Amino acid sequence: MRRIRDYLIAHAFEPVTSEDLERVSGLDRYQIARAFRRVHGSSPHRFLVMRRLQAARKRIGEGAKIADVAAETGFADQAHLTRWFRSAYGTTPGRWAQMAARKA
Repeated sequence: MRRIRDYLIAHAFEPVTSEDLERVSGLDRYQIARAFRRVHGSSPHRFLVMRRLQAARKRIGEGAKIADVAAETGFADQAHLTRWFRSAYGTTPGRWAQMAARKA
C-alpha cells in the first residue's frame, strides 16, 4: 500500500487510473480498494482528491484565482473543484479565499 500511496502523491495532479495502480502494486482493483481502505481509511480516489484539495486550499489562500487553481491541481474545471471543496470543507473556494484574505 505504500507504493500506491507514494504513486498517488507523486502523481496527485495528473489523471490516475485503476490500471496505473494495478501496475504499480501487482494487485487487482478490488484487492487494492479493500487493502488501501484498511490501511489508509479511505479509497485511493478519495486519498487522491484530498491531496488535490489540500494543494488547492493552499494556493487559494495565497490569492491564486480559483479557475487557475482548479487547472493546476488536477480538477476538470472550477465547478468540479467547488463541488469537492464544499463537500470536504463545508464552504466554497470563493468563501475560503475571502476568509484567507481577511486573515492576511
